[in-house]
Amino acid sequence: MKARSLINKFASVILCASLAGAVFTGCKKGDDMFPVIVPPAEQSDPSETSEPREDQDTDSDISQLNVALPYSDLTIQCLAAMLYCKNNGLWDSADSGLTIDTDYLSSVATSYVVTNVGCGSTGAALDSVRAWSASDEIPDLFLAQDSNAVWKAGYAAGLNGYLSDNAYLTGQGIYAGALNADSEDGVFYGVPHYCSVKIVMGNIEFIPEESGKLQTKNTTEDLSDYLEEISGEYECAAFASAYELIPYLGSAFNDDAPTSYMAIEEYSKDRESAMEIINSASSYVRDMYSNSLALDSIDGADPVYSRKAALWVDSSANVRAWSEYYPGSLYLLHLPCYDASNVGVPYVSTYSLCVSKKSANTDFAAEFAAFISYDTDAQLLIYRLENMTGLMPLTRNDAVWDLVSDDPLFGHMASDFRQTMDNAVYCPDSYDSKVFTRTNEYTAEFVKQDEDFDPEKCYG
Repeated sequence: MKARSLINKFASVILCASLAGAVFTGCKKGDDMFPVIVPPAEQSDPSETSEPREDQDTDSDISQLNVALPYSDLTIQCLAAMLYCKNNGLWDSADSGLTIDTDYLSSVATSYVVTNVGCGSTGAALDSVRAWSASDEIPDLFLAQDSNAVWKAGYAAGLNGYLSDNAYLTGQGIYAGALNADSEDGVFYGVPHYCSVKIVMGNIEFIPEESGKLQTKNTTEDLSDYLEEISGEYECAAFASAYELIPYLGSAFNDDAPTSYMAIEEYSKDRESAMEIINSASSYVRDMYSNSLALDSIDGADPVYSRKAALWVDSSANVRAWSEYYPGSLYLLHLPCYDASNVGVPYVSTYSLCVSKKSANTDFAAEFAAFISYDTDAQLLIYRLENMTGLMPLTRNDAVWDLVSDDPLFGHMASDFRQTMDNAVYCPDSYDSKVFTRTNEYTAEFVKQDEDFDPEKCYG
C-alpha cells in the first residue's frame, strides 16, 4: 500500500458564500458571465420533464464522446442513454434513476457513442492528463484530481460559453461554493462532480474501556481527553501524524467560523488574526506531541499501516480502502470543533469534470458533464450502480442525499455533512497543488519546532 500521505487529494482554495438569499446573474452563450442561476421559486427540476430542451444543439452530428470516469461501462452506457431519452422526449416521468431498468437503457439506440477509458475514484492526476495529451489520446471529458492544476497546465477548456445557460446549473440544485472553486479570474474550467471531506478515522482496538468511543461530533477538549485515556491504557500512537490536522483546525480556533485552509485567505486580510488562529492550532497539536499523544512512527514504521494507531486524519475518499485494511475495526469521527453546539464546518475537496481543449465535441462534453453531475436521475443511477462510499454529491437534491445517507459505512457521516454543506470550506487535497504540498511539508516540521509561523515557507 502506498504511503498514506500520497492518497490525499486536491481542489481549489476558496471560502464559499452561502446560496441563501443569493441570486446570481449571467448572460447567454458567448458572454463572459457564468452561469445563469435562477431563483428557486422560478425553477423546475429539469429531471422532472421528458420534453426536449430547446436550447440544446442537436446531437445528430456527434459520433463519439471519449470520457475518463471511474464508472463501469454499464453505468456510462445508461447515463448516455438517459441523456438521449431526456433530450428527445423519450423519458417516462414515472421512472427515476432508482427504478429505471438498465436493460431498457442499454437497448436505447442513441445517435452517439460514449466510450470510457476509466480513471480512479478521485480522478486523473496531472501526470496522467499530461501523458494523455502527449500521446494525443486525451479524452474529451475527464474527472480531474485537481482541476485547477489541469487548467493552469493548459489542458482544460474554459466553459463559460458552453454552460452559461445550462438547465442543470441552477441555484436550486447546486452548491455555489463548489462551482466557484472551479474558476479563476472569472473563467470556469470544471464542473464539480462529487466531493470528499476531511475526517478523523479510528481503530476500535484502541477505544478506552471505561469511557467508550468518542462521540462522532466532538470538541478539541473532548479529543484531547480521549487521547489521554487511550495513551494511558494502550501502547500505541494515540494520534498518528497529528500535524496533518493543522490546516483544517482553523475553524475550531476561530469560534467555529468557516476558516480557509491553513487560514490562507484570512492571512491576506488580517495577518495578526490569522497568525493567532494558526498558532493556536499549531500549539494544540504541539501539545499532543510533547505529551506523547501523537507519534509519526513506532519502531520506524507508520503506526497506521502497522495497526498501532488509535486515530489519524484522512480524506473520506479513502474510507473504503481503510475499511478493507481494517476489516470490521474502522470507525469515523468529525474533525474537532470549538463548541459542542456547533453545526460543523466541512473541509471539502471537489473532484471535477474537465473538458479537453483538444476536444472536437466541447459543447456535448460540457452538456454531458453537467447532466451526470446535477440531473437527479443521473445522480441516483450513479449512486445506485456504483460503490460511492465516502464520496458525496454536490447537488442539493433530497433523494440523492437520502440514498447516500443509506450507505452502511459512511452514511451517518454523510447525513451530518448534508446539513452543513453551506458552511463548507473548499480546500486543496492533492500533491498536484504546490500550496497543499508545501503546507504539508512545512507543518510536518513546524509543529515539532519552537518557532514563529513563516507563511513564505508554508504557502510558497
